Amino acid sequence: MKIQDTTDAQRHAVDSFRTFLASEVVPVVRAFRGGPIPREKMREITQGIAEFGLPGASIAPEHGGMGLSVITEAMLLEELCVVSSEIAHCVIVNMLVASVLVDLPAARQPLRERYLPDLLGGRRFGGFYLHQADALATVAEEGVNAWSTETGWVINGAHERVCNGHYSDILITGVRTEEGALHHVVVEREQHGYASRIIERPTLTCTFNTRVSFSNVRLPASHSIWEEPDGSEQQTRLLERLDAGAALLSIGLARAVLEASIVTAQRPDGAGHLTASQPLVALKLAEMATRLDAARLMCFRAFSLMDASARCQIQACMARWLASEMVLKACRDALQLPGGKCLNAALDLERLVRESILLPAPHGLTDTQKLSIARALTGISAQG
Repeated sequence: MKIQDTTDAQRHAVDSFRTFLASEVVPVVRAFRGGPIPREKMREITQGIAEFGLPGASIAPEHGGMGLSVITEAMLLEELCVVSSEIAHCVIVNMLVASVLVDLPAARQPLRERYLPDLLGGRRFGGFYLHQADALATVAEEGVNAWSTETGWVINGAHERVCNGHYSDILITGVRTEEGALHHVVVEREQHGYASRIIERPTLTCTFNTRVSFSNVRLPASHSIWEEPDGSEQQTRLLERLDAGAALLSIGLARAVLEASIVTAQRPDGAGHLTASQPLVALKLAEMATRLDAARLMCFRAFSLMDASARCQIQACMARWLASEMVLKACRDALQLPGGKCLNAALDLERLVRESILLPAPHGLTDTQKLSIARALTGISAQG
């Protein structure tokens, strides 16, 4: 992979966005630490973030985006991931849903015109549930079924662990027809009606662990966007973007931990010596920085392939797996540093450890990522 230098334009964009985050977003994150950010406050934040290019930085100008590279978009997104995994997750899902709308065929142009502008402007939230992405789905879950009518479907059922389901105004979800075929459809909360609630169980944030239910929801046939097997290519590309985005969430958390650890290590300890002068502390910091850089390089390799319109399933899976392992070790190491109590109070490190543990869970456990990598290498599935 060719490593390109950061351009002046990219540095300016990142610096401007970092300044905005520090002044406008960090105070909100601190105010709602320990609980979900209210929907209207989240909408206010995402509209401000949208002015800097998220979620539309890499989308072509003819669709309302900025036409920047995927790498530039990822650089901006990393800064947001450092500040808040909850807000970053919401923006990442908006990016994914926007990419789906952009890739729709001409016959679905009305859906693109209706939903894409508000997504790119941060005025609406997207959400989605993909069967292939949910490694925790069980037979006991009722799923969502669709019964045919003259003009479309009547939808009933529920999904758990819906990406951004609590905030979502627009939802992409899979439904099973009476013939057993799997369709993915676009459902609007206000027009068609669906309900969401946060599941009361340990989780990263409400953006992940949400139950969305449908009760006699009437949906026009024009809101169907994929059906198997024709939709497999679109779903695979979406999962690639999802894995790369989830890797960036881990990288953002780890960078926040490393930066705070460095500041703590530069202070005197109880004996008046600089903490960083202790060899064990210095070794921990060097290891944290090296692992972080390795995970970031793997992640940006996947984004570089996206820039080249190349497939990156295996690279995105590798980046997500490595980053999720890396951030957990970074949090554990930070807790063991001298002055860790002060660091914990400033960063709420114990919460970050919980988030780090749960980051792989919403859409695929670590072993599932490894199995996906092995399948891509051998062409043989070991998942049964």
